Amino acid sequence: MNGIRFRGFAFRENGVRARLDMARTSRRAGRAYERLHEMAAEDMLPYMPSGTGGFRERTRAANRNAAGSGMIWAGVGPMGEYLYRGKAMVDAATGRGPRMIAGVGPRFERGAKLTATDRDLHYAAAGARPAWFEYAKAMRLQRWVAEVQRVLDGK
Repeated sequence: MNGIRFRGFAFRENGVRARLDMARTSRRAGRAYERLHEMAAEDMLPYMPSGTGGFRERTRAANRNAAGSGMIWAGVGPMGEYLYRGKAMVDAATGRGPRMIAGVGPRFERGAKLTATDRDLHYAAAGARPAWFEYAKAMRLQRWVAEVQRVLDGK
């Protein structure tokens, strides 16, 4: 659970000694944290643009590697930020969009600084939308909370 461990504590009050061991609670909290990370990472996938599927797979792999770090990837690389914003981007120096590369698709020149326009991106994948993590959170938050509570309760 992100390096945090509850060790428990002991106390004596009015001749009564008590010792609380928090190891089981700590393990459950760690499992609940991991489960929340898994659910959030998977629940946003249906709302992501897919393209060839590589973008989703790279994002999924980044989230597997980030498990336990306290961070979740909504999209990897510069393409992730571009797609997540949902606005068409242009090269800041030229004001032009990406050029088409045969067999690859639209690409900007290496090192180009991009700036957003006011035009919305149109995603080809059904269900894809900008800010897909926020949308998944709005749609699934109650389910995430219920699952975390279930794991914390030891069920």
